[in-house]
Amino acid sequence: MTRPSLAPLLELATAYQRSRVLAVVLELEIPTRLATGSRSAAQLASDLDAHPLAIGRLLDAAVALGLLVRSGDCFADTPIAAAHLVKGRGDYLGDALLHSARASQAWSELGPRIRAWRPGPGTHRPSTEAAPVGAEIDGQHRLALLAGEALAEAVDLSAHRRLLDLGGGTGAMSIALCSRFEQLRAVIVERAGVAKEARVRVGAAGLRERIEVTSGDFVREPLPRGADAVLLANVLSMLDAGEVRALFARAYDALPTDGLVVITGWMLDEHATGPLLATLLSLEDIALDAPDVERPWPIYAGWLAGAGFEHIQGDTLDPPLSWLVARKP
Repeated sequence: MTRPSLAPLLELATAYQRSRVLAVVLELEIPTRLATGSRSAAQLASDLDAHPLAIGRLLDAAVALGLLVRSGDCFADTPIAAAHLVKGRGDYLGDALLHSARASQAWSELGPRIRAWRPGPGTHRPSTEAAPVGAEIDGQHRLALLAGEALAEAVDLSAHRRLLDLGGGTGAMSIALCSRFEQLRAVIVERAGVAKEARVRVGAAGLRERIEVTSGDFVREPLPRGADAVLLANVLSMLDAGEVRALFARAYDALPTDGLVVITGWMLDEHATGPLLATLLSLEDIALDAPDVERPWPIYAGWLAGAGFEHIQGDTLDPPLSWLVARKP
C-alpha cells in the first residue's frame, strides 16, 4: 500500500506562515517599493535597514506565493500585486488584508470558543475585537466596492428605480450599483455610527443626490416604503433563522409586484462543504460569538419561496461571494 503524501498536511500546518509572509510584505510596503520597477534584494534591504539574506528569503517566499516574480537577482510585482497591493492606487486592498491578521486572537482560541458557542438570538454580544479600525475601514470599503461592481455585472437592475439597501455598511454596494445603473436611486439603512461613515463615502463618490442614508434597525423597525428592489449584502449571517424569515416576509410586503430581492454574501454551497472562504468565515463568526453563522444558499432560497417570492436564481461572483435574486409575483 502506497503511503499518502504528507505534503497536504504540511501545507495546512504552515498556512499561518503563508499569511504572515503576506502581512509582512504589506507592512514593509514591498509591492509599493517595486511599483516603479524591479529591484534586487540588496537594494530593498538597504532601504529597509535589513540584512540582504533575510529580505531575500522573504522575497523568495513572496515569489512562491504568487505575489512577486523574480528575474535573475531582481524582483517585481505580479499583476495581482500591482493591482491591489500598491499603496495609493485606487484598488489598494492592503489594509483590508491586514485586517485579517487582527482576527488571529479569536482564531488562536478557536477550540474553546467552538465548544462554548450556542446559536440563538438575544444571548450574544458579537465581539468587536476584529472590527475594522482606521485605514482598515478604507480597505474594507474598497473591497466591498469591487464586490458591488461584480454584483452589478451579474444582476440587471436597469428596470428598477429605487433600491433599499438594508445594513448597507459604508455604502459601497449602493455606490457601485448606482454608478452602474444611472436611473437607480438608493436608501441605505444602517446603525447611527455606520450611517455617519456611509454619508461621508456617498458624498465623496458624488452621489449624495441619489443615495440617501438613514439610521435605523431594519430587523425590528418598519422598512421604508417606495423601493422596488431590496438588497441584503453580507448581513443575513448575523441574524438567526427566525429573524431572516421574518425579514423576507417584511420585504415581500414592502415590495410592489415584480419587486426584486437581491442577496449576496459568503453563502455556502448546497452541500455546506464550501467554498472554503465561506466555511472559514463561518468559523470566524463562531469565534467572534455571532448569534448564527452563514448558511447554504438553498436554505435562503427555500425561505424566500416560503415568503412568496418566485423566479429564484443565483450564482457566484469574483471575489467568491454568492448571490441570489427573487421576484415578487
